[in-house]
Amino acid sequence: MSALSLLDRTLVAPRALDRVLAAPRFALADWPTPIDTIAQPGGPAVLVKRDDLSGWGRGGAKARKIEHVIGHMHALGRDELVTVVGNITNLAFDLLPALDQARTRASLFIIDDPPVPPDVREYIFRGIRDRVTLMGPSRLAAARAVASRWLASRREGRRPLWTLPGVSHPSAIIGNAQGLIEMVMQRVRERRPIPRVVFATAATGTTVAGFLLGAHALRLAGYADIRVVGVQVYPGAMRRSVSWLLRWAECFLRLPTRVPSDRIEIAAGALQGGFGCFSDGLAETCLRLAEDTGLHIDPIFGGKTWAVMGQHLARERPPDEAVLYWHCGFTPEWTTLRQSARRRS
Repeated sequence: MSALSLLDRTLVAPRALDRVLAAPRFALADWPTPIDTIAQPGGPAVLVKRDDLSGWGRGGAKARKIEHVIGHMHALGRDELVTVVGNITNLAFDLLPALDQARTRASLFIIDDPPVPPDVREYIFRGIRDRVTLMGPSRLAAARAVASRWLASRREGRRPLWTLPGVSHPSAIIGNAQGLIEMVMQRVRERRPIPRVVFATAATGTTVAGFLLGAHALRLAGYADIRVVGVQVYPGAMRRSVSWLLRWAECFLRLPTRVPSDRIEIAAGALQGGFGCFSDGLAETCLRLAEDTGLHIDPIFGGKTWAVMGQHLARERPPDEAVLYWHCGFTPEWTTLRQSARRRS
């Protein structure tokens, strides 16, 4: 059943939206999450979609993709998930209890990305160390490990599902699409302006692809045009990755139309040296934001998105434009990574 209520479904037109909303889901979190107005000291107020208050695990948008990946697995009778995640992520910590609750086996491989000393890795994953496999930095080795485990699972008589790193899969993209639709329905019910620009963090690209898919379905149904800006925090061809994920999801849903390529907007200037890298200034901005507003974001993921949004507000924002920051979650390990980097230097 969709994360949206039956009342919400009556507010939107059918066709593409029906296909998105009909995707199977395994309920975990509390939806909808609130939309807060955050008054920044010395700056304009912004809307914040508080997926950090989802009520599942560490809190964040990852619960949306987990719910829909598990829902998809159950619909197909799959009983094991095989995937890869990186060193700095909430995904492994949120995914394992979800799979336990769904009575689904987990085979998680942790690639050494961004690279950290062995003792730091052991510290980060100390609570789940016996349930994950720590690997080196080689992506090829990780791909081989996933393939090997998938084949072994098949030989054991299981029906495994493998996904790309970060649980990137069409079902996960659809889960995030439902999140954007949820946000719009909240604003419609409250008779408040729908944000014209949404800023979201792009690591694997799954969240941004989902938001673009949701915005496209809403646009086809006659709702306001929403610009989705993905802020890149992982190096590589992010725009190409988002495009490929979108086409995968569109084929998966058999949608009659595609998200136009010119809708894919990626801000690539906030990497600050690569994945897991950040300046002392950005770290202080995150700490100051928490002190001033109570909003906790980290400089690895959300802090970079917040900074790009701030640049937009200073340079481009029309006076009547509603801007929304999507709080995808908070990663407490950022302080450990910072300390590790200082120790190495």
